[in-house]
Amino acid sequence: MKQKHKLWIRSIIIALSSILLAAVLQLTGAFDAFENKTYDLRMVQAAEYKTPCDEIAFIVVDQESISWAKETYGWSWPWPREAYGRIINFFSAGNPEAIAFDILYTEPSVYGESDDIALGEAEAKSKKVIQTLFYSPSDYDEPLPPVTPIYENAALLGNITSSKDKDDIIRRSRIVDNIAGKDYPTLGLAPLFLNEEKPDFSNLPLLDDGTVLLRFTKTIDDYHPYSAKSILESYDQWLKDKDNVDRNEYFVPEDFDGLYIFGAYYAPGLFDICSTPVSQVYPGVGVHITALDNYLTDSFIRKVPVYVSIIWMVLLAFLATLIVAVSESKFPRFSTIIISAGIVIGIAVAIIVPVILFDNGMWIYLVSPLFAFILSGVTSLLVSLSVEGKQKRFIRSAFSQCLSKDVVNQIINDASSFTLGGKKFQMSAIFTDIQKFSSFSELLTASELGCLLNFYLTKMSDIIIDDKGTVDKYEGDAIVALVGAPVAMDDHASHACSAAIKMKKAEQVMNEDIIKYAAEPKPSWMEDDLYSAFKTLVANGKTIFTRIGINSGEMIAGYFGSEKKKNYTMMGNNVNLASRLEGVNKQYHTNGILISQATRELLGDDFAVRSLDRVRVVNINTPIQLYEVIDEKKEASPELLKYIENWEAAMKEFTDRNYSKAKELLSSLLNQKKDDHVAEYYIHLLDDYFLKGNYPKEADSEGVEFNPEDGVFKLLQK
Repeated sequence: MKQKHKLWIRSIIIALSSILLAAVLQLTGAFDAFENKTYDLRMVQAAEYKTPCDEIAFIVVDQESISWAKETYGWSWPWPREAYGRIINFFSAGNPEAIAFDILYTEPSVYGESDDIALGEAEAKSKKVIQTLFYSPSDYDEPLPPVTPIYENAALLGNITSSKDKDDIIRRSRIVDNIAGKDYPTLGLAPLFLNEEKPDFSNLPLLDDGTVLLRFTKTIDDYHPYSAKSILESYDQWLKDKDNVDRNEYFVPEDFDGLYIFGAYYAPGLFDICSTPVSQVYPGVGVHITALDNYLTDSFIRKVPVYVSIIWMVLLAFLATLIVAVSESKFPRFSTIIISAGIVIGIAVAIIVPVILFDNGMWIYLVSPLFAFILSGVTSLLVSLSVEGKQKRFIRSAFSQCLSKDVVNQIINDASSFTLGGKKFQMSAIFTDIQKFSSFSELLTASELGCLLNFYLTKMSDIIIDDKGTVDKYEGDAIVALVGAPVAMDDHASHACSAAIKMKKAEQVMNEDIIKYAAEPKPSWMEDDLYSAFKTLVANGKTIFTRIGINSGEMIAGYFGSEKKKNYTMMGNNVNLASRLEGVNKQYHTNGILISQATRELLGDDFAVRSLDRVRVVNINTPIQLYEVIDEKKEASPELLKYIENWEAAMKEFTDRNYSKAKELLSSLLNQKKDDHVAEYYIHLLDDYFLKGNYPKEADSEGVEFNPEDGVFKLLQK
């Protein structure tokens, strides 16, 4: 009896200690990053059940509209602002609730002041138009309103500054911001302020900072976007004969009565991209639409009171010790099996309950209660095993099986420790870009292009990360990455080149997969837009070709920005050179990977590399020796290695200005490898210039000059 009494006392102490530790870690922010990740996963799940509000209409200026307007009206981009005036006039002929534009008009129209006045007149006539106000405390002391004719005639201004969390993801929305002494509603909720009565926000689930948690749909396309083309076409038909518009083909203003209308850019490269729980490339206007949707449907995520989370944590912690105590006292022969099963079931409960609550619009902490349960259960088990004299090996085994590595990492990973500023690293910078990607944009819809980019960037980013790299940022189809920070490493150049080679090989597989899937029925796992993009690429003979530039040396890496918004990034001249090298691939017609001499010197003998020229790239005067990375030597065939050996002999003749001999050797190489476009390029230089005693000049289509005094090429901006 005394032994059992000690067991229960011990269990209570362990549970209370686990609760205390979990509570301290929660309060200090140690769990924030992981809790945010679980929050995002729950949001993706909950989005499946979110029905978009049918009182919202989304008007998009997409690529189809831009192309159509140029052909129909002769409008170049950007459109004249009278275009948006026409859209306003069309809707205002009916009775919409509001017309909000997520478009900045902070600079005068390039078409002249009359263009701004035309938009202002449409606003004045409507009295329901909401324009945007942009304010960035880190960049501006004062807010940036629209130009005067638009500002003075707008019914209201809505603030579009996002409320981002520390990880740069938007999960929340402001209600009202006081900027320069004046209150401005967020753009999403601004339509509610058009009524004479001030909207009542007393029932909203406000957080301590006055924001609300947004509940997203799966994608902004759930709001069934209307193209600006269809609205402008409908307006033209309506003006011709208001009473005889073909309602099967066109809209009439009354179709939008009672709706909250949002207009925004939606063509690739035009709209602002932000990260949300449901997508890393989410149009910014979708955040504002979601805020209004949540208000109209009363579907904001509600954070449960703190005491409820504490009660939940207490219950789980005591449940864990109860499982261990009961198993040992009542079923000692089967205690190991019962404890293992109980902890697995308890972990499932600790995860499933918060997920179900989130599906129903309630956010309760998942990580800290789960941590308390695991810590309490594992500690109880370990103490019990220690008391009973079990082998230490079994104790370590039990601990490692029950306490996940992710949870351990989260304990020590305190996001608040990140500070602004950079640190010097010897590292390698990687810049990638897809050749002629703009031609893809002309063929694909915005959603198809987005799916294709996600397909490509996911595969390529995974390769970089798996080779110890860090993805700095995405710039459209381009990837900027670094290797050698934030953890310093001696072999950063090797990892960078290894990743580049794997990316090129993955690209080949990717192109083969595109052809394969386009010729077959759509797989069940593939998105419709991705499948459609594949078929369009194949039909137009398009393939993905990635150009990669790599440079190594001293660079600055760290968190830069403001306290509210900061990114881990890199800077320095060596970063700029890597960016230039990516584009130089095009001029030399390489297979896609160019590196600098600094990178080459760090590679040792593990890679198959061939030398090119000494060049001066744009904005960098110091001559740089270029090299093309072909493959890792362990993967290269004897024939390829011999080919590179002969290439170096040809390049020596070229450098020594033995041009006839150089051409002879290069021609022999080209006969062996017909697809060696670099050899073709050098033969072109020899035939058209060097063998004639001339040198490439700026007028040359290749965009190069050659200085015969120092034997250095200069690559010009084409």
